[in-house]
Amino acid sequence: MMPAFRQPLVVLLAGDELTRSITTSCLEMSGYAVLGARTAGEVESLLLAQTGESRVDVLVTDADVRDTVDGLSLAGVARCLDPAVGVVYTARSLRQLDGEALEPGALCLRTPYHGHQLVALVAELLASAADRTDFD
Repeated sequence: MMPAFRQPLVVLLAGDELTRSITTSCLEMSGYAVLGARTAGEVESLLLAQTGESRVDVLVTDADVRDTVDGLSLAGVARCLDPAVGVVYTARSLRQLDGEALEPGALCLRTPYHGHQLVALVAELLASAADRTDFD
């Protein structure tokens, strides 16, 4: 019997409700399961509650969100919990995405962005993760 198909899970941190709603719809229409959050604290709770069946595959984090943990630092938290999680940083200015503060292998996208741009980056991260597991 074949294992059940699991949609890749994307957690989206976007401080703006409209951006979160539109981006969630776009990702869902592209075949991804999406959990949207307004604050980094909400994302931390989701990450801590993940199980094997609800493992986060990609974190899309808004570097402009300022909370108890900012959008940049949130990726580090996610990687501590699961080193395999893919990361996409979004920001109004890519200059604020200092290379030293970024997680290795993370991708960046300037806001505002089109949904298809984010979908392409998520697909790239998932393909890269699949390639790595093929060699394990």
